[in-house]
Amino acid sequence: MQVDNAVEKTKQAVNKGADAVENAIDDVADKATNATRKARAATEDALDQGQDALEGALRCASEIVRTHPLTSVAVVGAIAYLWGRLR
Repeated sequence: MQVDNAVEKTKQAVNKGADAVENAIDDVADKATNATRKARAATEDALDQGQDALEGALRCASEIVRTHPLTSVAVVGAIAYLWGRLR
């Protein structure tokens, strides 16, 4: 009878411990999922901002080339010459 009680108490303690571990794992998984979602959203926002900045710079460069085509060709030629001299 005492052995049965001891076995039953041990089973209950093990089950409580298993439940506690399961709850802790679920909490950690939820926190990791939330952190991942926040990081992904921040990364997407940063990429969108970078893409917008790049598009703006390309529009600006296109406008300058259209406004001053000969100067643009001369600048590109000078840059290419200097780049070649550095190598």
